[in-house]
Amino acid sequence: MGRKSKYSAMEKLKIINEAKLFGDSAAAKAYYINKKTIWRWRLLYQYQGLAGLNPLHRNQSYSKELKIQLVKQYQQSNDSMEEFAIKHGLRGHKQLSDWINQYNGSNLRAYTPRKRDSKMTGRKTTFEERITIIEELIKHDLNYNWAVEHYNVSYQQVYGWYRKYKQSGNNPESLRDRRGKAKPKSEWTEVDRLKAENRLLKAKLKQQEIEIAFAKKLVEIRNREAKKRTNTKQFKK
Repeated sequence: MGRKSKYSAMEKLKIINEAKLFGDSAAAKAYYINKKTIWRWRLLYQYQGLAGLNPLHRNQSYSKELKIQLVKQYQQSNDSMEEFAIKHGLRGHKQLSDWINQYNGSNLRAYTPRKRDSKMTGRKTTFEERITIIEELIKHDLNYNWAVEHYNVSYQQVYGWYRKYKQSGNNPESLRDRRGKAKPKSEWTEVDRLKAENRLLKAKLKQQEIEIAFAKKLVEIRNREAKKRTNTKQFKK
């Protein structure tokens, strides 16, 4: 069970927006938090969406292969450890730092889920299922934990599918499992491809609409509060 967060995801987003308007120092002072915390929340929101600001309630499962892959990629990267970790779906640099130390000591192992985490084990999926999972993942603001629980797949699977999808330039074909008995590529028509692309594009647009609507609501609230303060000052005079 994860530690209860002092701030909800929406409260963190409100602080991020206030820091953008008034500066990190002012926001940090107003909410009694560290400027580095705001910077990390900003990175989480930038690369993982609103889901990245939600508290984790249980450990995630990562294979040894994925850990080694991320360690090697980080060695070739110019990003800071914190930024690289968050870009690649982690919550911060500590996990990556631990993996690097284990890798250097030839002691890097896959995380073995405990009994209560058994739902995180992977399962066989069809091509159509993977398209649906990525479609819903995008609609749910890249909430990997939601996808894991809702579709009974592993975190590693969802992370890998979305990563392949993005690296392919958003091509649904990238979600095909070449080892399985899915529909052969020769039978995957142009209409099939366009339908899949359309579904995933609609999901992305829906997610953007939600973010825009939230931003507008936040502006409305802020303007209303500012107007209240102005009226209060005028009344006192």
